[in-house]
Amino acid sequence: MFPKMKTLTVSRGLFFCVFLFVLAILVSCRKASAPDIKYSADPNADKTKTLLLKDFDPKSMLHVPSHEVPRAKFPVIDVHNHVNDAGGIHGEEIPAAEVVRRMDAANIAKIVILTGQWGDKLQGVIDKMVKPYPDRFIVFAQLDYRKIDDPDYSAEQVAQLRDSVRRGARGLKILKDLGLGDRDKSGKLVAIDDPRLDPIWEECGRLGIPVAIHTSDPEAFFTPLDAHNERYEELHDNPSWSFYGPGIPSKAELLRQRNHVFEKHPHTTFIALHVANWPENLDAVAAWLDQYPNMLVEFGARQAELGRQPRRARKFFLDYQDRILFGTDSEPETAMYANYFRWLETSDEYFPYWGYPGQGRWEIYGMELPDAVLEKVYHKNADKLFSQFKGLH
Repeated sequence: MFPKMKTLTVSRGLFFCVFLFVLAILVSCRKASAPDIKYSADPNADKTKTLLLKDFDPKSMLHVPSHEVPRAKFPVIDVHNHVNDAGGIHGEEIPAAEVVRRMDAANIAKIVILTGQWGDKLQGVIDKMVKPYPDRFIVFAQLDYRKIDDPDYSAEQVAQLRDSVRRGARGLKILKDLGLGDRDKSGKLVAIDDPRLDPIWEECGRLGIPVAIHTSDPEAFFTPLDAHNERYEELHDNPSWSFYGPGIPSKAELLRQRNHVFEKHPHTTFIALHVANWPENLDAVAAWLDQYPNMLVEFGARQAELGRQPRRARKFFLDYQDRILFGTDSEPETAMYANYFRWLETSDEYFPYWGYPGQGRWEIYGMELPDAVLEKVYHKNADKLFSQFKGLH
């Protein structure tokens, strides 16, 4: 028996030694993988921040309700679009039948194609989109500034506008180039309130067609492109959108010229596109709406600006529910429309705007607008606007 007991004792001793060895390894690993908690910042932290801004894509840890809204609660008129337009402003051409299919899926009753140009190009858009689907598309005409120095320029453009209406145009679109890019023969920028354009604005009033006018751009586009610019990435990718520097009118001057046109032509209806291009300052836009009864706004491509200030934006929508039109300025995709409907119809918190992070690294909040307001913004205000058409006389 004694030899067996000795063997058992040795085995137990060996097992105990192995146990202690394994325990020491585990303790060592534990110490290596779990450093001591410190309550001061790493002094070398700035040196190790090597992640590029373009690769920064944080995922929110918020546990909040999320609602998908693939179809609008009421029919929608998208008053700011460029699908299959005359100038190819947005993307590749989409077959008209496919556009209508997407519209039907999202409950989009009509789309307004703003950039139809004039003459044969305008006719091409009308033939392609309006004639096969007369109840689904509206096309706006544009101006030609190339002969603005000619003595008969105003009369010629009025005649061209009347021809555009005869072809089927139901509005006039003014690009931001007016005031920022279009020049006369001397090289001087054509001001938005240039008197040579007055007969055109007046003719729009007589015809009962609205003028959709894009003046200036986001406020950040007029500030230095540096570390403080909230649109740094967007402007870095699109440097021609930066309007900071000598020889360029200020944002305030451009808006002053535009508002002067509103004041001079009270019988013409103007759609100040992109929330009058100052959604960062809704107090100012509200004051203009109070001052100019012939001014409407739409929110194409400004969902990001409005969505990050949901309480102020909601008040703005309630206060001016009869003056706001639905617009996107985006390709007519069902996912895009669903994102807009979620923003307008739900109280969801902190979700990406359409195109995030293209306009800035922030997210947005739903406004949960009342049904009566939604219906006006979605289509009733636009229905009223286009019912004012008088036609040629």
